Amino acid sequence: MYEGPYTKHSNSSRPPDGALAIRRQSIPEEFKGSSLVELMKKEGTTLGLTVSAEASTKDLTSPASNMGEACQVRPKRHLGCLSDQLNVGDYIKSVNGINLTKFRHDEIISLLKNVGERVVLEVEYELPPVSVQGSGVMFKNVEVTLHKEGNTFGFVIRGGAHEDRNKSRPIVITTIRPGGPADREGTIKPGDRLLSIDGIRLHGTSHAEAMSILKQCGQEATLLIEYDVSIMESVATATGPLLVEVAKTMGSSLGVALSTSMYCNKQVIIIDKVKPASIADRCGALHAGDHILSVDGTSMEYCTLAEATQLLASACEHVKMEILPHHQTRLALKGPEHVKVQRSTRTLPWESSANNNSNFLPYQHYNTYHPDQSTRSHAKQQKSSPTTP
Repeated sequence: MYEGPYTKHSNSSRPPDGALAIRRQSIPEEFKGSSLVELMKKEGTTLGLTVSAEASTKDLTSPASNMGEACQVRPKRHLGCLSDQLNVGDYIKSVNGINLTKFRHDEIISLLKNVGERVVLEVEYELPPVSVQGSGVMFKNVEVTLHKEGNTFGFVIRGGAHEDRNKSRPIVITTIRPGGPADREGTIKPGDRLLSIDGIRLHGTSHAEAMSILKQCGQEATLLIEYDVSIMESVATATGPLLVEVAKTMGSSLGVALSTSMYCNKQVIIIDKVKPASIADRCGALHAGDHILSVDGTSMEYCTLAEATQLLASACEHVKMEILPHHQTRLALKGPEHVKVQRSTRTLPWESSANNNSNFLPYQHYNTYHPDQSTRSHAKQQKSSPTTP
């Protein structure tokens, strides 16, 4: 199976140079994209990137064996990082019009060190995968307002219209720079599509045209973002409580607001709102009106709203929630790199007996996006021991 450019590896660190070289050689031609990156640097400063040879310098027979590869962009405040135009794993084909095909690694390093203030890099990279609505995924849109820092919003885009239809893509956000405007705002994730900038639609625009629109817009811009939401049939057709496990990055918010309501003469904790494009929204398993029975094994039966909110906020990378889906509660409510769902055996407070059948429902698991990788979801079956009320 072909592995897309943003699939999470078990080791989140950068793969060794040899692995990157093999990976590049295995990329089909229709998945290869290229663009020009212009950088302006002041005297005495660096480009802020580390360049390694694609293959061993002992192998000089292959035409591509010495092609430069921007294999590591420094994470601190350096030009290559702050330009938001380069990704880890990009291949440098030329510098200021000088083709690097026959250059040795040391010659490429020397050339980059001695370039003038204006540097134009021609880079080659793997195009983002094409998102297809259906097959368990639906698309939703959200507007995000960001403020520029250094004339960028803190993300890298790839894709765009191409004369070769096989290479045409939507404008895809492939990297969110840590600490940048988009990262701090928190809504946008790698793999999201950029549909418009301040009302200017990007459908049919090339990568260069989209970059130009981003650079020319004001210091504050409203971006229309398209993102994927999993369609969880197991939740929609469930009868009885469900156990939902949601994976999130440390310190991130699940994106739900809680409230209380009366149900069968008992006060219950419910999801009042789900933030658009949040982890909870994207996973597709949690909805406004869902009744929360427990969080990480702690029953909500005697919890106050403040205690339930704090418990959810303090959860680590995996949050286990027992819920009664909103379509079963009949509550008249208003409201809108991760989830697995299975039948819960919890005894509901208003029921005289529990349903002890162990009918397991399929669950969906989501990995976290990394700068040069994307998430892909994999549905599978899993059994787990019943949760004690």
